[in-house]
Parts: sequence; C-alpha cells; structure tokens
Amino acid sequence: MNESTLVVYQAHPLTGEYLGPCHADPDPLEEGHWLIPAMAFAEPPPDAEPGFAAVHVADSNLVWSLVPDHRGIVYQTDTGQATQWQELGTLPESVTAIPYPGMGYRWDTAEWVLDDNLRQAGLIMAERLWRDTEIEAVKWLRERHRDQQEIGVAPTLSAIQFHELLVYIQALRDWPQASAFPASDERPGVPEWIADQSQ
Repeated sequence: MNESTLVVYQAHPLTGEYLGPCHADPDPLEEGHWLIPAMAFAEPPPDAEPGFAAVHVADSNLVWSLVPDHRGIVYQTDTGQATQWQELGTLPESVTAIPYPGMGYRWDTAEWVLDDNLRQAGLIMAERLWRDTEIEAVKWLRERHRDQQEIGVAPTLSAIQFHELLVYIQALRDWPQASAFPASDERPGVPEWIADQSQ
C-alpha cells in the first residue's frame, strides 16, 4: 500500500463471501477520506479453517463471520443420492456432507449406519434386476432358433446348445427361489458359448 491507496477487503454482493483484497482511492473532494467500494471493508477477514468460509453477514455485529461451507457434493439422507450443493451455511437435515457408504446404509441423525434388513432388501432388488436383464439379453437366441425351425432354415444353434439355453433361462426364472439367492457369486452359470453369439 502507498499513500494514494488503501487496501480493503471485498465481499460478494449477493452471498457476502470474502473475495479478496482490493484498493480504495482517496476522495478528491475531502482530504484524508477514501472512496471505499461497495461491500468492501477496512477490517481483514479471519483465516477460514477447512470447511468454513469468511462471510460478511448483513445486520451482524461483526464485519466478518466464519460460516460452514459445504459447497460441492452432498448426500440426501433419505436415499443417499449424491447432489450438488451451492449454498453457504449449515446444511438442512435432508442432506449431509458425510459420503453415503452404499446399499444397506441409512441415515441415523448424525451418521450412516448399516441396516441388515435394508441391505438384504437392496441385495434382493438388485439381484432380481440382474436376473430380469439377463433373461432379456438371451431371449433373442431362443426366438431366433424357433423362427429358424419354423421356416425350415438350418438352426444356428445345435440341439445341445438350444437345450443348454432353455435350461439356463429356466435356472434364471428359478433363481429367486434358490436357497443361495441373492448371493451374486451363486448365480446360475451361463453357457460359455453364449458370449460368442451376436445379433
């Protein structure tokens, strides 16, 4: 700083967040006075600790206050879904900055806790979705084989392959009733030759 300028500290006009230092110019009409920009203050802000931001809060007794800064990714406490947060201040109860650990966890006031019943329900839902997707992914093989037989074209699949396909589809249908369900490492084994087929 020199005698012709004064360092002041600028706040954002909408959020009040500290933006950085700037300079005020001397008042040409009144000696010893300065033309301080709007939302700028002579008092420097305090050093902001991680997770906080220095903010000028209107109608506060203090020029600067430290407020929580959770801008970025937060997690909905009812679903765990990640969402972008852009506001300064304390988070509402509907979101938390604590990362969602994954399926089977629920929010318990201040932390995520593992809920075995919820986890099991999630595993069942995910495994049923996998089963349904897998059936849809191989149904075309069965339909192509039947169509080829009906129109008298030599089937692409051998009789053994077609039998293995039908057995696999039935195993998928029966999978939710299996004693090992929903353990994904116990899923019905897919015939190796299916990976070589293309639509």
